[in-house]
Amino acid sequence: MDLISDSYHNKKLNNNNINIKTMYIVGNSILERNTDNSHNDDIKNGIRCKKEYYINKKQVHFENIFDSRIEYTFISKDLENKEYKCPNCSMISKLKDVNEGCPYCNTYYNIDYTDKDLGSKYHYDLVLKSNKYKIITLIVDIICSLIISLLYILVSSRTFNSYDISKVFIYCLILAIVLYYFFYMLDAYVVLGPIKRYKERENQKQKDFWNRTKLDKKDFFNNLNYEVRKYFYGKENIIDYDMLDYNSFKDYKIKDDLYVDIEADIRIVEYLGGKIKVTFKKEVFTMKKVSDDNLELKDGVNVIKCSNCGASINAKDKICSYCKSEIKYLQKWILVNK
Repeated sequence: MDLISDSYHNKKLNNNNINIKTMYIVGNSILERNTDNSHNDDIKNGIRCKKEYYINKKQVHFENIFDSRIEYTFISKDLENKEYKCPNCSMISKLKDVNEGCPYCNTYYNIDYTDKDLGSKYHYDLVLKSNKYKIITLIVDIICSLIISLLYILVSSRTFNSYDISKVFIYCLILAIVLYYFFYMLDAYVVLGPIKRYKERENQKQKDFWNRTKLDKKDFFNNLNYEVRKYFYGKENIIDYDMLDYNSFKDYKIKDDLYVDIEADIRIVEYLGGKIKVTFKKEVFTMKKVSDDNLELKDGVNVIKCSNCGASINAKDKICSYCKSEIKYLQKWILVNK
């Protein structure tokens, strides 16, 4: 967690009386976390399934499309009200105030990326639920219904007058209502077939990328999510965001430095003029590998010590104040193009 961006984010939510309730699937249960700390369950390897947005305790928006490959873990609710002294920077606070990491030295990872098949189910959901798709389906439905109604009147009527024209539009309206779902599913079959084949090819490319590069997925996605969170929450109007899909990964070297470009589908939630605004966009994030020799962090709260002399250190310093040895960097990857 970045102190400046995260405190700025919390201040935005508090100043506007906004609470974001996030629900997770954990086993057979649905658990929740709230940004206003009104109710926070234990979450261990939970998958996000829904977010509800409240302004002045009134629900104004919700989202239910998430990437099921990302799992989340948060500290036990039984520990949240206990005081915690960070052994690295000596900050004293209740654990619930630092449940995603010490604000000063980032000693807690709460996001893990599991090695599941890179499916595209939610990409299909986005296509099917988009207004553009529904409008196109409606246009196809009306045109086909109009043609069928016109042909029926021409074949069944001896003459064709203004009364017959009105019947064409009436029949068209009735038929369009009846056939809309049929065209909706037919268009889905026609549209999603090529998309499915395309996504399968892209998914195979991603699998090949991980197999070829042998990069540590957990480290990579922990660092990516940390950097992206810091970037978005530092923006004035953004109150939330979600990674919906990772489309592609491209690795390359500049001199001796390794870079990876990640193209992702992002949902951005903004608070503008007292209302929630949601936009979808593609973003390309460039991650640079900074070191193979890093401090090892375990899940949960970590005690960070100098790898040379064992003294408690400030992870933000470059040199241990006791033995003057170089302090290993916490991040293996950093965002360089934002």
